[in-house]
Amino acid sequence: MVLDDGTELPFDLFLGVPKHRAPDVVIASGMTEAGYVPVNFDTLETSFPGVYAVGDVATAGVPKAGVFAEGAARIVAQTLIAKVRGGEPPERHLGRGTCYIEFGEGRVGSVDIDFLSGPTRTGAFHPPSAALAAEKATFGSRRRARWFGTLTRLGASQPK
Repeated sequence: MVLDDGTELPFDLFLGVPKHRAPDVVIASGMTEAGYVPVNFDTLETSFPGVYAVGDVATAGVPKAGVFAEGAARIVAQTLIAKVRGGEPPERHLGRGTCYIEFGEGRVGSVDIDFLSGPTRTGAFHPPSAALAAEKATFGSRRRARWFGTLTRLGASQPK
């Protein structure tokens, strides 16, 4: 492994997560500052009118986790729909989400966290349980189904 300062560290097994940053094509576009696209935390609009950024590329004031990107994307979609239809824009992005934490032995805990609606972030920890493991499994299966087209608008499974 080579560190930022050039130091090399030997290893037999390396498990790591690459540094979050915008893809090269986004960096090459000139939209980034220090590897991310700056956005208005409330609307997720960039300094380029009509251009929005969510997820790992954005400086949205929340962690780089899918649940926060999903909430941000929802706000951007509602904003664009309101612009096209002439309606009211949505409330501001609040940076709320639930993060699940695996504890092993079939138990999962969770943290409900709110990053942007108050003067400081707030959160509530829910201790590990089998019930939360089931909730996490449902959370994941519903998203996979929605993303890959196996749910109707009302949430019922579609026959294949």
